[in-house]
Amino acid sequence: MNKTLKSTLQGIGIGSSIMLIFIAIFDVTIGFQEVFSVYLFGAVCGFLPIVYEVDRIPLPFKLIIHLGGSIITFFTISTINHWVPLQPEPLIGALTVFTLIFIVIWLIFLMINIQQSKKINTKLKKM
Repeated sequence: MNKTLKSTLQGIGIGSSIMLIFIAIFDVTIGFQEVFSVYLFGAVCGFLPIVYEVDRIPLPFKLIIHLGGSIITFFTISTINHWVPLQPEPLIGALTVFTLIFIVIWLIFLMINIQQSKKINTKLKKM
């Protein structure tokens, strides 16, 4: 399976899982538009890591592009669905929670990639 498609599908899965957790915690009901929105958001967030394939861009800028694109997508979709009131306190709270979740997921993927690189390097050294 192509790497971008796999990443996009992982994004949909992760986004859907997080949404299910929020639904359980806050006991909310969602309709088709919200479900479609979660899939769309997850797909965009899963597609954006394609930026990490570009060698000319330094890692901090890649992270800013990925995070920035994810934040723009989140706030666009949350505004359309009225998930976050357009007031300073809820917006700042949503931005903070979103950024923390993003960083945790990003760090998990970073650790996975480091472990995979170590395994590959070990195999290469044995050759």
